[in-house]
Amino acid sequence: LKEFASYSSNLNLEVIDPKPDSDEEELAVKYGITSATTGDTDPFYMGVAVLYHDKIYNIPFFDPRKEMFLEYEIASLLSKLKETGGKKILGILAGFEVEPPQMPPQMSEQQPENNWLFVQELEKIYEKKILPAESDEIPGDVSVLLVLHPKGITEKTEYAIEQYILKGEKTVLVVDPSARSLPMENSKFAQYGVQESSSSDLTRVFRMLDIEYSPTKVVVDPEHATRVNSPSGPMQYPYWLSLNEACFNKEIIMTNQLNSALFIEPGFFKPKTDSKCSYISLINTSNNSGTLDAQQLTFMSPKDFDNYQKDNESLSLAGIVKGKFKATFTGKPDESSYSGNHILEASDENSVLLIADVDFLNNRFSVRQLSFFGRTMLQPINQNITLISNALDYISGGSELISIRSKGSFNRPFDRVKEIEKNAQTKWYNVEKELTEKIQSLQQKLNELQQAKTKDNQVVLTQEQQDEINNFKIEQMNAKKKRREVRKNLRQDIERLGSILTAVNMTIMPVIVLFTGLYIYNRRSHGKKIFKGRHENA
Repeated sequence: LKEFASYSSNLNLEVIDPKPDSDEEELAVKYGITSATTGDTDPFYMGVAVLYHDKIYNIPFFDPRKEMFLEYEIASLLSKLKETGGKKILGILAGFEVEPPQMPPQMSEQQPENNWLFVQELEKIYEKKILPAESDEIPGDVSVLLVLHPKGITEKTEYAIEQYILKGEKTVLVVDPSARSLPMENSKFAQYGVQESSSSDLTRVFRMLDIEYSPTKVVVDPEHATRVNSPSGPMQYPYWLSLNEACFNKEIIMTNQLNSALFIEPGFFKPKTDSKCSYISLINTSNNSGTLDAQQLTFMSPKDFDNYQKDNESLSLAGIVKGKFKATFTGKPDESSYSGNHILEASDENSVLLIADVDFLNNRFSVRQLSFFGRTMLQPINQNITLISNALDYISGGSELISIRSKGSFNRPFDRVKEIEKNAQTKWYNVEKELTEKIQSLQQKLNELQQAKTKDNQVVLTQEQQDEINNFKIEQMNAKKKRREVRKNLRQDIERLGSILTAVNMTIMPVIVLFTGLYIYNRRSHGKKIFKGRHENA
C-alpha cells in the first residue's frame, strides 16, 4: 500500500487499527471491512477501503490464500476511480448454464452446486449479463462478449456473434471438441453408463476469421501429460495437459507472466494458408504433440494411449486473430429478429481471442473451495482463472492490469520431482503394457484350446502347453514384483528429495542470520578500533 501511495501525490494512505469496541471499529464497519475471528479471540480486520468523492470502494477482507492476487486487486480497486460510468458490461453467451437456477428460499438446502465459480471472480471487474443461448442479437450495452462452448448453436445466434465482431466489438470465443465437464445429452451409450463429452463449433465465425478448427480432434501431448489416478495406479494421461511456462507466449503481455494451466482434452487452431488475417498463438504444445478423434477417448484403455496421429509439431491451443473481417452471411437469416443493419465488411481492423477448451474454467480443474474463518474461499490450484481474466482484460483494452495480476504466483514447480515421477511412471507403465499384452496372448491361446474339447467336454492340455502357462505365471509374478519395486523406488526418490529440501529450508535461514550477525559484529568491532586509534592519536 505504501508503494502505491508513493507513486501518486493524489493518494493519501492512512493505516487504522480497529480495536474492539472502538470508534475505529465502527469506521471499519461503515467502510464495509468485515471481521474474522480465530477461536475465542477478539475479531480482527484485514481489508482496505478507498474513499473517492462520495463513493467508497473496498476489499472487505484480504484472503491470505490469495496473496498472489493481492497487488492486482488493489490496482483494480484504484482503476475504478477513473471509471465514471461504472463497470464494463460482460455479456456471457454459453451453451450451458454457467449459474445454477435459483431455488425458492424454503428449498435453500436443495440448491444445486455451482460448478463454474469463475464467474464470481469476473464479477469483481465486470457487470455480468447472461445472454440466452439462442440470442438473435448481442445487446448494444455489452462491452465485451464471452462465448462459452456454444454446442448446437443456431444460425441466427452465430449471425448475431458475427455482426457483433464486424461492428468492432471485443469478443472472446471458447470452444471445445471434448468438453469433459459437460457430457453429451441423449448419448447412444448412456444406457451402458458411459458419458460422452460434448463438442462445440462456430463454423461461420471461424470461416470469417480464416481459422481452421476441428470439433472432433483432441490434442495429445505426452510431454505435458497430467498425472492422474486410475484403477491400476497413478499414470500419465497425455490428453489432460499440464501447461508450464514454456507453453505461454512471453512476447504478449496477456500471457508473459503465466506459468501454470490445466487444459482437459483441448482442441487447436490453425490459420488458413491463404489467410489475410494475422494470427498470434498464445498457448502452444510441445513439438511432440498430435491429435486423436474425440470419440475414441470414450472407450480407450491405457495401453492405447500412444495410438494417436503424431504431427511432430507444436499446436496452438489459444490465440488472437487480427484483421479487417468480412461477413460470411449475405444477409440476415430468415428466423432471426436482428434489428441492426447488415454489415458486409468491418470498417476497421479488429481482434478476436480464441481458446480451444472450456473445461479449464470448471471448478474441478481450476479452484479449490476452502472454509476460512467461517467463509467459503476460492483457492486457485493453477492460473486457469487468471488466464480467462487476462484474456478479457487484454481484448477489452484493460492491459494496464494484466502484468500485475500474474505477479507473486505461489506456483513453484518441483521440476526434479516431476522428472523423477515421470521417469518412474514410464518404467512401470511399460512393464504394465508388456504384461497386458502377454495376458491377451495367453487368453487367445486358451480360447483356442477351449475349442478342442474331449468327449467328456473337458480341456486337455499338453505338457508343453502346461509348462508355457506355468512359465507365464512365474513371469507375471516377477513383473508385478518389479512394478512394486519401481513404485517403491518412486516413493523413496520423492521422499528423499523432500527430506533434502526440508533440511535445506530449515538450515539456510539460520545460516544466513548467523553470517549476517557475524558480519555486523565484525563491522562494529572494526569501527570501534578505528575510533579508538584516532582518539589516542588525537
